[in-house]
Amino acid sequence: AYSCAYFQSPSDSLDVAQTNKLEMICRKLRLQPCDRFLDIGCGWGSLILHAASRHNVYAKGITVSREQAALAAARIEQAQLTQACQVELLDYRDATRRLAVFNKIASVGMFEHVGLRNLPLYFRTVHKLLSPGGVFLNHGIAESRPSQDGRGSFLDRSIAPFLRDIFLFNRPRNASFIDKYVFPDGELVTLPQALRAAEESGFEIRDVENLREHYELTLRHWVEGLRRNASVLLKQIPESTYRIWLLYLAGSLSAFRRGDIAVYQVLLSRSAQGKNQLPLTREDWYLPRTQAG
Repeated sequence: AYSCAYFQSPSDSLDVAQTNKLEMICRKLRLQPCDRFLDIGCGWGSLILHAASRHNVYAKGITVSREQAALAAARIEQAQLTQACQVELLDYRDATRRLAVFNKIASVGMFEHVGLRNLPLYFRTVHKLLSPGGVFLNHGIAESRPSQDGRGSFLDRSIAPFLRDIFLFNRPRNASFIDKYVFPDGELVTLPQALRAAEESGFEIRDVENLREHYELTLRHWVEGLRRNASVLLKQIPESTYRIWLLYLAGSLSAFRRGDIAVYQVLLSRSAQGKNQLPLTREDWYLPRTQAG
């Protein structure tokens, strides 16, 4: 998994915290046996595998990456979950023409690639894919304020003091570091911009949780992992690539620590004439796993 983990304690290992994250998403969606669950931007398939194996749902993942789709399919076959879990190479913008509706949907770490202009299309598309009474969890990074000087500005502010000492070549002109070398198609929006687009698309906002401190902890583990495995990595990639990612992760860590950016889990429902299937409280989210079922 390469999105923000969920730490019940700062001493949790990264593996434990990532599993915590998968389970918390399933709990927030309140997955039940026989639910139809869609993961938009499924990555390497961890969430759909967790949902199918732990919660007995039909889980489908879509991704625009051939490499991700191939590995996710291999993991599903290895887990002997081909009847309950599938992955498809599919852009979310084409999903309403190819897929039936689902009653539970999640998107984790894909939202950052949607962009402000496409927010209405994104939420309208998910709304169409969700059956009345269903719920959608969106997990994504947002800036604390609208960017005034171009995309990726939060990271450029974080790494500016280190560029001369760490970077191996000239800083790109007319483009931010993150746009040029890491996520050329990424664009962060603010939380109010996202919530407004969701509501205007017909969603009701049910819950918002800020996981900013969790992403700082996640990034610390990633930076430590890069440093710990530097000798192995440098046999596979150029030193410039290694330094780009070390700088990117360290700069992002600093931005999360300062509060320039945060990551939010937003739970949305498609109410059916004001009715939904959600309980009155969130108590079941935090029960021990043996009690939660």
